[in-house]
Amino acid sequence: MNVTEMHLAIQQGVDKINSLQADMLLPEEIDIELNKSMIRFINTKYGKNNKYRKGFEQSQKRIDDLRTLVREYSAAVTFKEQFSEDFWVDQFQFPADYMYLVNQRSEVLIDNCKKISFNYDNFTPSAYFLLPLNDVWHPNLPITDPATNTVTGYGPGFFDYISITADYNDTSLGELIVNINSTTQTPNQPNNWQYPQDLEAFRQFFIDPANWRPYTKVYWESYGSLLFPGQFIIIPDLTNITWLNWDPTITNAVSGTNEVSQLNVNFRGDPSDPTSTGVPGSSINNVKYLNYDEQSLETKRTLDGGQRVVSSNRFVQQDDIFKLLNDPFNTTKHTSPITTIRRDYIDIYTSDIFIIDRVKITYIRKPKQISLSLGIDCELPVHSHQEIVDITVSSILEGISDPRYKTHEAEVGKNE
Repeated sequence: MNVTEMHLAIQQGVDKINSLQADMLLPEEIDIELNKSMIRFINTKYGKNNKYRKGFEQSQKRIDDLRTLVREYSAAVTFKEQFSEDFWVDQFQFPADYMYLVNQRSEVLIDNCKKISFNYDNFTPSAYFLLPLNDVWHPNLPITDPATNTVTGYGPGFFDYISITADYNDTSLGELIVNINSTTQTPNQPNNWQYPQDLEAFRQFFIDPANWRPYTKVYWESYGSLLFPGQFIIIPDLTNITWLNWDPTITNAVSGTNEVSQLNVNFRGDPSDPTSTGVPGSSINNVKYLNYDEQSLETKRTLDGGQRVVSSNRFVQQDDIFKLLNDPFNTTKHTSPITTIRRDYIDIYTSDIFIIDRVKITYIRKPKQISLSLGIDCELPVHSHQEIVDITVSSILEGISDPRYKTHEAEVGKNE
């Protein structure tokens, strides 16, 4: 089913014959219930909280249920800390769409099982913009009809595009880094994102690297040692964008200015008014200035020469880590590195005979939020759509205290 067909199926399931109860449900309310049901479906199929007590990949049905969400991801690790005299910790950051871990393995560097002497290499960038989620929307934006490009009303919505410039007075040095209304955008998104119903879909779009220009990365809430709840962390590549400046006491050699570079959040104006460049009275809102951290946000351990092997990681509980590291039979080894999970990271524990270069994971990603207004369909396999619709109908019947809830829930349990 596409999203329209799912909405129709839910309305039909909620309605009694000619009762028209579903007329009370707004499309946004159905979207919310659909997305709750989709997450519930994923949780029950990944874990064992289901009729058959079988988790992911324990049967062909479980494999097929979540196959469209399985993804692989590989990235270099960064150095976290020296854990003790004989042990070090590297860290690997999960991708932004991570939901559940399926497996993990490491690319390990060794030197014939001898003690190694490694180097510390600092990464750039050390500069970043902070953009709170509350600053990417405005309470009074023109809502346009895409067919006629005319304003049909005003209401809350999201920004039009974001750019970075050398300084406020000179826009000749600048870079358009993300544009949510461009017809050349891949994937192309409609220009009528609505707040708050499209908030999660927008956040997923915003952190997707495919929607950003080169030399710019964006993270949600954490990056390296940075932790900013409820904010996007936007990282420009200083190697390729050399005109950026974060120090007002120094004149940038490329831009020729000592103004601190800024991030400009631009909102769309009235398309019928050629003089309108954004929100009435201003084309730029929520200007953010470039931050700088004297210490590099990322450090990596490197080894000159040596051999490279791929090993499966061994996940352990946090309260077992000290005991295992000091156990010669179960300690971390280059053939089986010990790992733990915290926040958005995998911590990999190494000894004095090996270091970690990269980690590769197979994981189940977060699905895109279903949205009728944005035309976003359910990403799960087609055979799961009816089950998600049935779960949604049960949830709505429970919410409106319909006496059919118990019998419908029993039928849903039979029909997996």
